[in-house]
Amino acid sequence: MVRAVAATRWYPHTRLMSTIGSLLPLLLILAGFYAWQNAMRARETARRLCHDLCVRANVQLLDQTIALRGLRIVRVPGGLDLRRDYAFDFSADGKDRHRGTMSMLDDRILVHNLPVAADPVLPQASNVVVLSIPPKVTRH
Repeated sequence: MVRAVAATRWYPHTRLMSTIGSLLPLLLILAGFYAWQNAMRARETARRLCHDLCVRANVQLLDQTIALRGLRIVRVPGGLDLRRDYAFDFSADGKDRHRGTMSMLDDRILVHNLPVAADPVLPQASNVVVLSIPPKVTRH
């Protein structure tokens, strides 16, 4: 009879382990969903910031898409944070394609690179070229 009581004895740590074991798949799914949602929010913020950069530089963001090129953990004054590096394509005149880059921390731009050539030469209003004639030098 003593053995029967010992076999039915309740062990609190085993009950807790079975509860955690059954919740673990749900917790992993929720953590994965949170990471995916955070990445999509950061990508949309980066797309908006790239569009603003292109508007200020008077160039056109091509395809309205950007690509994540790197993800790093960096030290910030409050602890650790993620630095995201993005690449995107833009055009200065609609005929060319250039690659721009942007690094982002939280919702702000750390560094950006928009390699644009000098302003394109605008065509003149007419085809008449004004020549300046040097004054004649007379000797006395």
